[in-house]
Amino acid sequence: MLASITYSKNLFAAEPEQKVVSAQVLEAPEALPELGKPEALEFGYSQAELANNEPLTRALLDQAIIKNQPKAIEQLLKIYQTFSQQDPILVLFAKAKLAKSQGNYAQSIAYFREILAQNPSLNTVRIELAMVFFLEQQNKAAVEQFKKARAEADLPPDIAYVIDQYLQALEQREGWNVDFGLRYLNESNVNNVSSAPKIENTAFVKNESMLPQKAKGVGYSVGLSRDFNLVNAHYLHFSNQLYGKTYWTNHDYDDISNRTYLGYAYKSARQNWQILPFYERQWYGNHRYKKAIGLRLAYNRWLNTNWQLSLAGEYAKQDYHERTYLKGNHKLASATLLWQPNARQFWYVGGDVSREQAQVKQYGYVLKTLRLGWGQEWGWGISSRLNLSLSKRNYQDNLVLGNVFRFDKKREDKIYSANLSLWKRDWHYWGITPKLGFMWKQQQSNFDTLYSYTDKSFNLFLKNRFNLS
Repeated sequence: MLASITYSKNLFAAEPEQKVVSAQVLEAPEALPELGKPEALEFGYSQAELANNEPLTRALLDQAIIKNQPKAIEQLLKIYQTFSQQDPILVLFAKAKLAKSQGNYAQSIAYFREILAQNPSLNTVRIELAMVFFLEQQNKAAVEQFKKARAEADLPPDIAYVIDQYLQALEQREGWNVDFGLRYLNESNVNNVSSAPKIENTAFVKNESMLPQKAKGVGYSVGLSRDFNLVNAHYLHFSNQLYGKTYWTNHDYDDISNRTYLGYAYKSARQNWQILPFYERQWYGNHRYKKAIGLRLAYNRWLNTNWQLSLAGEYAKQDYHERTYLKGNHKLASATLLWQPNARQFWYVGGDVSREQAQVKQYGYVLKTLRLGWGQEWGWGISSRLNLSLSKRNYQDNLVLGNVFRFDKKREDKIYSANLSLWKRDWHYWGITPKLGFMWKQQQSNFDTLYSYTDKSFNLFLKNRFNLS
């Protein structure tokens, strides 16, 4: 008769995996109206004719500026600057608009400021300057200039409408961002272990706690964040992220993590970077499990209108309340490259390398992950997201179980996962968007009877994000 052994459930239950906070991509900038719609501009004149006619060239340059025609502005400005008599404000205005169209917002701001220094009564210039401040994420400066422009008498209604839209967007930027999610959980293997009845190549039969456990409950997330504009493009960043799982049928596997960031952020139209100290707490099975103090560095840049690069790194010192053998540090390096060919589709590829250092070496590991993703907006208001990942986890020392089983090899895991979500963009209930999700995960371990498993589930997610201005 095969022997049956009993050990503490906590010893053999799968450790809560480190939540790798990968490099996150930036959202696309807000699309707000300009002062004029771009229209085709035909000269109808040769360069030689324009070179001998200053009034005509000036009039065409004025028209190109009003109609937001960068190519025409560039061509006409070259000709106009050959004349001995020039309007210096017109030249500066043309240079400012051209720099703005090329994404050189700092130079555009300098030109607009130079114009206002010469003539502060030019309200159109002030509005253009405020728009560039908005694009360059200089919120305080943008609000100041928009409010000055809005206070002008006899402001045309259409221009007042444009200013009001920008002021509303700026108010939302400066407000609190809140997001939350909720999903039903029906786990058939909540402890992520193999269903094999024996322990490797031994005669020992697993007790009940070492086999897959079932649990029903809810998963939830709540996020709160705000950027406080200090001066120009410099910000104080605060955010708090709470993630949790509560199983009403098996509270031993309840899991709650909370991370709070408070640090510095620099933001501009094309890039931002952050230096964020953080404090993290985790509760597992309704008991204090872990606390961590660390630093996160993040950098995001739009390489052009279609490509974006995101980088992140973390270091944290981790302390465990009961399992002191896990005490150590966590390191992470992450990169994500996003390609967005149009407003309805994006693709990304990313990679993460994280290292867990523990007091007892066998619990430390290196985790390497390759991530792929695709997002698509379809017809009939349907959207989809597909995320794939492949991970390899290598532990640092030979596996020992309860000082009874000592193996002559280190644990190695290969982890495959796929997540698909579908939703209808025009389905909202009290501001909440329901999403249908499918999750599949397979872990292949060299300790097959202990750590290999496959998990899959369908879920209904409820998500919402809103702003408290």
